[in-house]
Amino acid sequence: MNLALVGAVTFLAAAVEWVEALTIVLAVGLFKGWKSAFVGMILAVVALVGLVLIFGVALAAIIPIAIARTVVGIFLLLFGLKWLHKAILRSSGLKPLHDEAAVFEMEKTYLLEHGGVVKDRIDPVGTMTSFNGVFLEGLEVVFIVIALGGTSLKGAILGAILSAIVVLVVGVIFRAPLTRVPENTMKYVVGIMLTAFGTFFAGEGVGVEWWHADLSLVWLIAFYAIGSVVLVQILKRQPQIRLHPPTGVTRAVRAVASEAWGLFVGDSALALVVVIALLAIALYASTQHQPQTASYLLVAGVVVSVVVGVIEPYRKRTRDLHAAARAKLAPDRPGSAEPAVAPGVQPSSRAH
Repeated sequence: MNLALVGAVTFLAAAVEWVEALTIVLAVGLFKGWKSAFVGMILAVVALVGLVLIFGVALAAIIPIAIARTVVGIFLLLFGLKWLHKAILRSSGLKPLHDEAAVFEMEKTYLLEHGGVVKDRIDPVGTMTSFNGVFLEGLEVVFIVIALGGTSLKGAILGAILSAIVVLVVGVIFRAPLTRVPENTMKYVVGIMLTAFGTFFAGEGVGVEWWHADLSLVWLIAFYAIGSVVLVQILKRQPQIRLHPPTGVTRAVRAVASEAWGLFVGDSALALVVVIALLAIALYASTQHQPQTASYLLVAGVVVSVVVGVIEPYRKRTRDLHAAARAKLAPDRPGSAEPAVAPGVQPSSRAH
């Protein structure tokens, strides 16, 4: 199960990154020449292989496996939470969906503004753009392979290589951004799986005892999947619009509460703080010979961090909706601006 599950997770995660890298390489190839695109891509691959050898092999020989697995688990958990957080925001309409066509146009504009079309020679701008695209996207693939390789190195490597081959072949055939690839859905699925693997590895590192060992990965994935879907449905609900702002004591209380929330919670780094704090609780529980209780505390901490991470974007949309609704009541007021469509309010002519 480990080999197949790790291979599937790595394949999906790496495919997302390779699709994004392919978009940049295609832009370079079409407007700066394929020589520049391939030179940049090859240099990036060489650099990534070097990083794998340095950090994957050398560090494994220096750092004890238990410590390495704990550190990798924590970073994998934070990495998965980042993907899951963005996926929840996109699915609930609080963040725009990722659009490869828009990325391609942006890269095209940049390349044309820096030297125009070049076909007959290796262009430095094109080479560096290709290098940066492949290297930066490949860094995440390298991290995922090293992290999941602790469970099944063969599965992680095969998944990453297979996904690169599939994306490359499809890119060569179509020579266009892979806009039909369900990238946002793939990121959602990968975010859930990486969060589950990160929870499992980090928990093992601090002494958590998981129910039925590796089999607990299945219920962790299911739990995070169901929980995130429920959270998305809650966030999709339109808040009750207050046409008139609160006054008196109610306004004062809400102002104080909002200021306190922004002071302690508004910063997105809270998710990191919550996870670290819960890891400390889990470590304490494990030292008190309550390893199974520690597993529940760790999962609870992950859930809290996800919820906290989406509250501020939800509050912002609510504020924008209230402001737009109030502006509609007084369109002729001197100095008032024409109300814009608030985030989360979809005109009837706009299809999603």
